[in-house]
Amino acid sequence: MTDLAIAWILVPFVAGLTLYLLPVLARGLTLAIAVLSLCVGLAITIQDINFSFVLMDSFGIALHIDSLSGYFIVTNALVLLAAVLYTWRCDYKAFFYVLLCLLHGSANTVFISADFLSLYVNLEVLGIVVFLLIAYPRGDRPLWIGLRYLMVGNVAMLFYLMGVGLVYQASHSFSFDVLLHAPPEAVALILMALLAKGAIFVSGLWLPQTNVVAAPVVAALLAGIVENSGVFTLARLSLIYDDIGKIVQLFALCSIFFGPLLALVADDVRRLLSFSTLGQLGWVIISPAAAGLYALMHGLAKAALFLSVGELRHYRLSELRQHGMARPIAIAMIIAGYGIVGVPLLAGFGAKALTISYLEPWQQGLLYGAGFLTATIYSKLVFIPQQPTSTPLPLGYGAATLVLLGGLVFADAGYLQAYTPENLLRSLVPPTVGLLLVGLGVSRWESSWRGGWERLEHLLGVMLLLLIGLVWLAL
Repeated sequence: MTDLAIAWILVPFVAGLTLYLLPVLARGLTLAIAVLSLCVGLAITIQDINFSFVLMDSFGIALHIDSLSGYFIVTNALVLLAAVLYTWRCDYKAFFYVLLCLLHGSANTVFISADFLSLYVNLEVLGIVVFLLIAYPRGDRPLWIGLRYLMVGNVAMLFYLMGVGLVYQASHSFSFDVLLHAPPEAVALILMALLAKGAIFVSGLWLPQTNVVAAPVVAALLAGIVENSGVFTLARLSLIYDDIGKIVQLFALCSIFFGPLLALVADDVRRLLSFSTLGQLGWVIISPAAAGLYALMHGLAKAALFLSVGELRHYRLSELRQHGMARPIAIAMIIAGYGIVGVPLLAGFGAKALTISYLEPWQQGLLYGAGFLTATIYSKLVFIPQQPTSTPLPLGYGAATLVLLGGLVFADAGYLQAYTPENLLRSLVPPTVGLLLVGLGVSRWESSWRGGWERLEHLLGVMLLLLIGLVWLAL
């Protein structure tokens, strides 16, 4: 089992380097890697594999594979598969697919990491690859936004490395299991970095401008893979330590309301989706036992939404209401949006029911209230006029959307116990209220205003304030 796991980890990295020598195989080889990881992730999840191993004693690499890892690996594979299909007939060079392979391999390794040092290495590699993907068009604005992402990530990981040093000083090990023996400052430093990488609460305000500037396929990769790499470790640590889980739940709850409230007043559909992501990532980590299924649902739905946005001619909601959008795109966005809302027959229904089932009654009430905000946000898509398509949509977009929305339907089998009369009735109330509010025009308080807090210096300042708060909570 150990040899197979190591071989599977190395395949994307070896393939990425091989593509330099055989660029003609770029698309096919990347597609094959996605299919391989999909099979591995499904096997881990369905068979409920639980397997740990250490490569080089306490100084080496500790890895842990379980069903939580399996869900995130499946999400990674399906989003990569959709990205390859979406770009199949586009003019992307082999270097782009090299980056996709490295992104995929780094994310997979994050999802099975069980020690802080190997997690650091993979998150750093992931950050460099994301910078190159954002800056791939080589324009001034993509280059600046890529550098901005890299600087925010590097500052966060610098604090993370300081925290890891304190962990090793206290226990002479990098394993997740020894964090209990580390000083509170180490816990605060590590959590601050992971909250920033996972785009949770105010530390995720780097995300909206990044998604606006990045290519649609890169925005889909951010939503389906990169942000999951940050929140995964938060979920893992919450499962190991109850005290850390309470701190993470606090920030998750703040993020669940913070993101949708900003999304409600966003005029640009890309910023609307980005702010919505801040809230949905909070849903992922507030109940770590359900994090895998929720991350799968959100990754597939949000990737489909960003790929669909890439086919639009206008991005402002006011312009979309005036000019409309192609009917196939509108249908795809409505299905993906209501998948996040949690309507029956889509994965969001079971994911939300499972998430809420692990929470206290007062937390369940708050999350049910947050569901009305989410439903109102995505109900806006229903009232955008739909136009017949004058020209056929790209074949790659259709194939990619089919993979993502198909996964959203099949993933609903992840928690069939959710289908009770009470849950079914409860799930229909938020979208009904959301449609009513949008129909009455109550939710059309939209603005193109950009908050000053999204500037680089404010993003770094917020991280420092967040660190102070985490130190106080950890003491």
